[in-house]
Amino acid sequence: MATIEQARAAKSALREKVAQVDGVCGVGLAQRGDSHDWVLQVNVTTVRARKDVPPDVEGVPVRVHVVGAVQAL
Repeated sequence: MATIEQARAAKSALREKVAQVDGVCGVGLAQRGDSHDWVLQVNVTTVRARKDVPPDVEGVPVRVHVVGAVQAL
């Protein structure tokens, strides 16, 4: 389990790690379970991009969500 403070602190490190990963379209926080359990979430455009995302950063789990191509409305 990670608190929101731990997740916020790890978010910038995760952004640096995935900055050059082709297919990453977003990095954020997501609640998992109760209000004291947070994860980092990485949105990717393809399943292939998942392999280059670390499973955790600074002890905070990372969840990868395949969202497909992102387009402006």
